[in-house]
Amino acid sequence: MRKAAPFLMLAAFFALLLPRMLQSIAQGDVYPEWSTMRSDPLGTKVLFLALKRMGAVEVERNYEPWRESVPKRAQYVLMGASPLLLQDSKELDKLLSAGGMALLALRPAEAKSALRTEKLGFVQATLSEVALKSDTWTCLIGTRERCRLASKNRIWLLADGSPLRNGELHDERQTELLTRLFATGLPVLFDESHLGVVETGGVGVLLRRYRLFPAIGMLLLGALLFVWRSSVSLLPEREPVSASMAPQPAASLRTLLAQRVPRAKLLGTLVEEWKRALPLLPVWHRGREAEMDAALERGRGLKDVRQGYTELQAAIRLRKGSA
Repeated sequence: MRKAAPFLMLAAFFALLLPRMLQSIAQGDVYPEWSTMRSDPLGTKVLFLALKRMGAVEVERNYEPWRESVPKRAQYVLMGASPLLLQDSKELDKLLSAGGMALLALRPAEAKSALRTEKLGFVQATLSEVALKSDTWTCLIGTRERCRLASKNRIWLLADGSPLRNGELHDERQTELLTRLFATGLPVLFDESHLGVVETGGVGVLLRRYRLFPAIGMLLLGALLFVWRSSVSLLPEREPVSASMAPQPAASLRTLLAQRVPRAKLLGTLVEEWKRALPLLPVWHRGREAEMDAALERGRGLKDVRQGYTELQAAIRLRKGSA
């Protein structure tokens, strides 16, 4: 039981942790807010899947840093973006140089810390609207003083992108807004890099690309089975041997002789082994073959093997001159 305790603790740990891990992976809450990988109310996976299932345009995700991406003729969507991204005008112009456009769905502004962006040509009017201060901006939805969607060249600015999140779309469908935002006919490319989800080309990317997670799981299972097999014996435990049950050398020798040498041939076998070992025995053993043969004949006539052994011992004598 003590040997199995670590494995029981490990199994209990995985039993408690694995469901939570699977739930987190399914919901995508390991990803940042506004990510199209999240299916909870704070993500935008519903919008991504809805556009993808419509089949009208091609919908993809971008994991490369958008400042280093190759320009494409596509509609770049930056969910939960900061208006400060507009300060990188050169990078945005380079990204849209192939005929693309960018949609910046801003985070909802806070009442106490509304970001003033007068240098960019607009300021925060309400929590979900901006006031346009520059003629370079055109209001597409609303008025210039309270604009919900504005455009500047090939850049669209949605003052509040929260209606595009999963929770808000579940509560109220923004059909007119979605039609206005994604009716450009361009392939839609949701950027994940500005949220911190960047594909670095590491081991995890290769495992996901070549679908090696089942193989890794099988290797881990094999390793656990090997550790279990090495630490736990499949044979039943032996009962402790008491002192009375401990084997005795003499008893083992008698048992071995009784199993291998028949009782009737025991004395003859002793004499044959004695004769074969004569070159290695002391000097006083030599020249006593006749006495041993005679003692063997007398011993065979006896019923008790121990008396016959006494006859052989008396015939050979332990020492020269002894009785």
